[in-house]
Formats: sequence, structure tokens, C-alpha cells
Amino acid sequence: MASTAPAYQSLLNKHCPSVIHTKAEHKQLLAELDRLFHKSSLSAAEQRYSELLAVLIEDYEKRTLPLESKSDPIDVLKELMAANHLQQKDLLDVFKHKTLLSEILSRKRPLSLHHIRGLARRFRLSPEVFI
Repeated sequence: MASTAPAYQSLLNKHCPSVIHTKAEHKQLLAELDRLFHKSSLSAAEQRYSELLAVLIEDYEKRTLPLESKSDPIDVLKELMAANHLQQKDLLDVFKHKTLLSEILSRKRPLSLHHIRGLARRFRLSPEVFI
């Protein structure tokens, strides 16, 4: 980790991320995280920086975007799949078997902790979304 410190410090100095207070700041950090998300690979410093951005964005959204009601995890997954134009085969990195995902989507099987963690990483969301 010591070898990534100078590169990480450089990213922090260049972008100066801080607690988000306005919609404009939120939009700016979302755009920066999206830019990183679309890179083919990230350096260790960029990974740490993207984690920081995600925490800052999540904090702002928790403070300013109240949840009206808890959504059903399967409905959330279906919405995310539709919004990202994903088919079941596109989630094999999380579920390993298309049949398993079919059973989960049809509510015949529950999401496991392993699946929840995998989906949270895949969609860069809090695991709470899928609980």
C-alpha cells in the first residue's frame, strides 16, 4: 500500500474530494466516479480514490434523498438489469449458474449473503439494497 500512496495523494491533490453539500458537487463526483467506472482497468490508487468517491456520494444521498419505502430486493435487481440492459447470462459473475438466477428472480430461492455482496460490488451499491 505504501507504493500507491504517492499516486493516491496525487489524485487527492488534483481533485480535492470533500463532503458533498450541493447538487452540483454531487453531480460532479458522480461524473468522476462514472469516468473511473468506465476505464478498462484501475490502478490501486484509482481503486482507493473510487472507494472514497462512493462513500462521499452515498453519504450525501443518505442525507438528502430519503427512502420512501424499502424496495423488494428482487424488484431492485430486475430494475437494475433492465436499466443496464442486462440479461441473466450477464450476471454469471455473481450467480455462476443461470438456473440459480432464474430461481431467485422467480422467488423460488432467496438471495444468499454471497450473492448480495456480489450484486453490491457489481452495481456499486450498498448491500442493504438487496436485503
